[in-house]
Amino acid sequence: MVQRVRSFDEGLRKNLGIRIVCRGCGKEVIYRCYDFMGYIQGGAEIEDLRWRCTTCGKLSRYVRYAILDILPREALAQWKPRPGMVRRY
Repeated sequence: MVQRVRSFDEGLRKNLGIRIVCRGCGKEVIYRCYDFMGYIQGGAEIEDLRWRCTTCGKLSRYVRYAILDILPREALAQWKPRPGMVRRY
């Protein structure tokens, strides 16, 4: 039975990805939760955070967890923090 992922910590423990779809250009990208470790608070819900497209700068329309086991490795994008960004959690 499918269960809702309650927090970012749970997404990390289950080795999930984050699927983001842009509202403006429709670009879809999947990142590993592990890439955001230290930048997103453990108890946070990813749907409540503001995600922006790197191509057009618009807000996202769809943010959900994705199972990485069924995706090919080439489908994943690697997130890198902007210069000056500091881990807080």
